[in-house]
Amino acid sequence: MFLIWEDDPEASSPLLQFDYRVYRKEKGTSKAVPIPYTRAIIHTMDGERRTAVDMNVEWEKSYVYWVTPITKVYSPQGEMLGEIEGESSDPIDVVTHDVFPPAVPQSLLALMSAMHGHKFVDLTWPPSREKDLAGYNIYRRKDDSPFVRLNARPITMISFHDVDITSGHKYFYALTAVDRNGNESARSAESAEQNP
Repeated sequence: MFLIWEDDPEASSPLLQFDYRVYRKEKGTSKAVPIPYTRAIIHTMDGERRTAVDMNVEWEKSYVYWVTPITKVYSPQGEMLGEIEGESSDPIDVVTHDVFPPAVPQSLLALMSAMHGHKFVDLTWPPSREKDLAGYNIYRRKDDSPFVRLNARPITMISFHDVDITSGHKYFYALTAVDRNGNESARSAESAEQNP
């Protein structure tokens, strides 16, 4: 989750340090927690903007975020004497919806095979490392025709047998990865086999 807000710089003093605390709670709950976040500053024509990246969200959940300025007070010897929280920002509601497709599968291999007089194309590929993978879609085109998907639902195996082939055609195959939210990757590089 990427958050951005206006930075309101305070007067500098060696005894004061200004910072921000980002709070989050799951919508519908009352428990608010300060979250650890990755920080950055963006310089714009209108001044500096602070950013926070929250890496610990779950997809398809609703959260409420707000930012609170913090003033840390130090003694002349460098010892922190205390913290003062300022006025919090207005809360914002965020729904974490996964729209990011998985990585494109690699190294698809197509091999012409035969068993008991029946020819078929064996497809195999290395497994995806995506944590939310639902499966794979197999696409095939014959000669110069467009690609058509062969499976109705994503398959969970890392192999596929195409038995619906006829002699005298060259078949081209490509593979996509699909996550649990239905996001589909781009197609892999083609792998081809000729059925003589």
